[in-house]
Amino acid sequence: MSTGPGLESLVDQMISVITNDGRNIVGVLKGFDQATNIILDESHERVYSTKVCNVILC
Repeated sequence: MSTGPGLESLVDQMISVITNDGRNIVGVLKGFDQATNIILDESHERVYSTKVCNVILC
C-alpha cells in the first residue's frame, strides 16, 4: 500500500484530518507508517456549530 505522493513533505506541517466519522482533527504531522496511521502533535478537534447566533455591535 502506498502512502501517496508528497505525504513525506507534510511532516512537521500543520494538517487537517477528517476521520471516517466526520470529525476534523488539526495538528502537526510528526510521522506515519505504511498503513497510513499518523502521529499528530499539538492536535485538537475542530467542532463547528450550526446554531445561529445574533450579535449586535454597538
